[in-house]
Amino acid sequence: MRKVIDLCLDMPMGAEALTNMLGAMCLDPLYRGYKKTYGAGVAAQVGLTVEEIDAIYESEGRDGFLRIIREAAEKHAVKPAEFVRHLDEVGVEWGITCDGDHDNRKTAEIVQAFPKKFKGFIFVDPNRGEEAVRELEVCVKEYGLHALYLTAFRTKLNAADRKNYPLYSKACELGIPVHIYSSLNLSKAVPYDIGHPRYIDQVARDFPELKIMAGVSGWPWVLDFLCLAIRHENVYLNFETHAPEKIAMRGSGYEPYLYYGETSLKERICFASNWGTQSMPVEKLIAQVEALPFSDDAKEHILYNNAKTFYEQL
Repeated sequence: MRKVIDLCLDMPMGAEALTNMLGAMCLDPLYRGYKKTYGAGVAAQVGLTVEEIDAIYESEGRDGFLRIIREAAEKHAVKPAEFVRHLDEVGVEWGITCDGDHDNRKTAEIVQAFPKKFKGFIFVDPNRGEEAVRELEVCVKEYGLHALYLTAFRTKLNAADRKNYPLYSKACELGIPVHIYSSLNLSKAVPYDIGHPRYIDQVARDFPELKIMAGVSGWPWVLDFLCLAIRHENVYLNFETHAPEKIAMRGSGYEPYLYYGETSLKERICFASNWGTQSMPVEKLIAQVEALPFSDDAKEHILYNNAKTFYEQL
């Protein structure tokens, strides 16, 4: 069995996180696009269908909806130790993760409990200025977390927005990488292209010493996304949140991965499942990579070698 490093390894969501996610998808009109795309899978994690969830809200209202969803989620919760045993069984050597509510203290507790299995993402809000910079430093020096994660549709700032720059500077100082969301988003609260790869290009030009993991596949701007790593030695890529099998599907828009993943970018593309959002077991997503028409060498780089190189100093 091949060893795997997963650069977006979701923890099984607890009752609170599952309730919050389904609440946002079902109760906030701005996030209905996520409900259509991911709602069925997330609902299945609490033993329900989207139709059943909608019926609960219709009959019970907001408060009743949240109560019933929380009770269902509590019944289906998976304990961290059980999850770690499962990861061992399917070949995941380690992954980088976070608490379901992006609580940095709780992420630190996960990493401290299983230090050989997990590294930890750091989420801070760039809109908070120097307070966010101080929090980032605390997360690294006191909590022992490993990488900053910036998500444009949450912060409402594109990657090149100057409010992010103090965080990039601090990440360089601390010697940690930054993962940056780069894809279409389905939230109507922000522009659909706020995660366009062109913004990361500007960041890579301004911070050539910063290790950048451009994530979430770059779709529908896949060629723009791939060219980031062609232009910048400090940029790696992953296809987090997007099923690997799409890479081999004609007309999907992911086809360029097949060429560049075997040639000039063989040492830059990494596996990142985000299996919880996709509601697909991590082993199934690994199997989808194994089934792609890549050479065995390219698969070894995607599933293990490239992530190991990216994180080799941490």
